[in-house]
Amino acid sequence: MNRTDVVGEYLREVELRLSGLPLLQRRELLADLETHIATLRAEQGAQSEGELIEILERLGSPEVVAAAAYEEAGPRSAPMPGPMPGPMPAPVPPPTAPAQSAGSGLPWWLIGLVAAAVLLFLVGCVGLMFFAQTSGTDAPPPAPAITRVG
Repeated sequence: MNRTDVVGEYLREVELRLSGLPLLQRRELLADLETHIATLRAEQGAQSEGELIEILERLGSPEVVAAAAYEEAGPRSAPMPGPMPGPMPAPVPPPTAPAQSAGSGLPWWLIGLVAAAVLLFLVGCVGLMFFAQTSGTDAPPPAPAITRVG
């Protein structure tokens, strides 16, 4: 087995365990994971199969990586029930979490949704202020109340 076979097998095992996630999310996660492995390999100068296996073990077993992906995806993306094919090695917790690209840790879609809501609110406020200013000048003054005596 060569170096790329080890990474390929690891990624296939992760992919099998991510079958409950939407296809695009699954592909993005696997691409990010592959890039992360390549970065660690380059940083550490891992050349041998043993060194590459150590990197994969530090990331965590495919089960641990998939469980973390489901946890990040939220309750709507629960893992598929039933046994997974292949041997199930004991989970190895990762020593540190992989670095996230956007320092906040919030999903991009949530940030966009909040930004859109804030923008809509601001546009609504400006519209109300404009309407309040223009509607007061065009209206005639109210007529005085006439009271009958007698």
